[in-house]
Amino acid sequence: MSSMSGFITYINYTAGSNKGDIAQGDIFNNPFKLGDVKSATYTADRVVEAAASGTGAQALAWTPVVHGAIEHNNVAYDIKLVKSGAADIYGFYKEEDKKFYSSFDGTTYSSQIEVAADTKVAYVYDNVVIPQNDLPTLNAKMESIPLLAKARRIAVYYSQIAAFQAKTDYGFDLGDQLAEKAVGQLSYEIDTEVVQLLAETAGAVNEKLTWSKTLPVGVSKTEHYTGFAEILEIGRQLIYDKTKRFAPNYMIIASDVLPVLTFIPGFTAAPAGQVNGPYFAGTLNALRVYVSPAMEAGKFCIGCNGDDMMSSVAVYAPYMAIVPTQLLQYADGGTSQGWSTLYDLKVLNADLIVKGEITA
Repeated sequence: MSSMSGFITYINYTAGSNKGDIAQGDIFNNPFKLGDVKSATYTADRVVEAAASGTGAQALAWTPVVHGAIEHNNVAYDIKLVKSGAADIYGFYKEEDKKFYSSFDGTTYSSQIEVAADTKVAYVYDNVVIPQNDLPTLNAKMESIPLLAKARRIAVYYSQIAAFQAKTDYGFDLGDQLAEKAVGQLSYEIDTEVVQLLAETAGAVNEKLTWSKTLPVGVSKTEHYTGFAEILEIGRQLIYDKTKRFAPNYMIIASDVLPVLTFIPGFTAAPAGQVNGPYFAGTLNALRVYVSPAMEAGKFCIGCNGDDMMSSVAVYAPYMAIVPTQLLQYADGGTSQGWSTLYDLKVLNADLIVKGEITA
């Protein structure tokens, strides 16, 4: 963040016209997910729209209609009226009064059609002829997510005598030790806040991502634990199906989940190092695996963190890094120093994370 408050700005692309199942303002595409295609005919010459209720001739929204574009029983019709629980009715369209008139089995029902609420009209209009009465349009709408930096602060206080004793008797600098612990506490709490936010954003455990460690009869532990890889692939599928755009690239797990992962052939452990709180455990089939004490026992989250904020579950936006005040020493021998940080943490796309659970 370049200031205490700011915005993450992005663009939603929306429909500018009403056409078939697409309503003006419907989101076609945004940076967070591609979404489902409500209708594949928005840009096409085919129209499927709700018919006006009641009886009589029906007005059509998109013209000019292509005559004879729909064929039924070797007979060309202009329009097909789809009625719930009844036979389809085919008809024609009069350009002079821009009305649809039905004809079924050679009989005209121009003023006798009772249209149910769920009735739709299917037809083809000429989207090549110039000028066009109307064109499906795409609009760009600017959106923003507000950010406001919040503070975390901590101070240390120790005496000159204690510092002297620590240096003389034990050979370490008490001030450096306290500074390290104070900064570590700030960082650890921020890490915990991030993990808790991700776990909360993932919501309840997805039933498709629940797996039991209990061995089936006749199956070895290695075979059974290796099967947990399928659960992870289902997690990938769930995120992709939601967004049509992204696939996960990391896992956050409780410590008791890691022993299961070590049985999976695709797991590569990270080099052994000093562990202090959350740590990077390795990779599993391109998923970076992190162990966090903030995760509930048996729980794990699968999520996506991309190169930009639009492809991430959440954003950690620091305004001021962890910075110290000047070291102050008082006449009574007391020494004081403080550390502060300013940042915001905000959810961007809840569809990019799912939660699972390993049971006994």
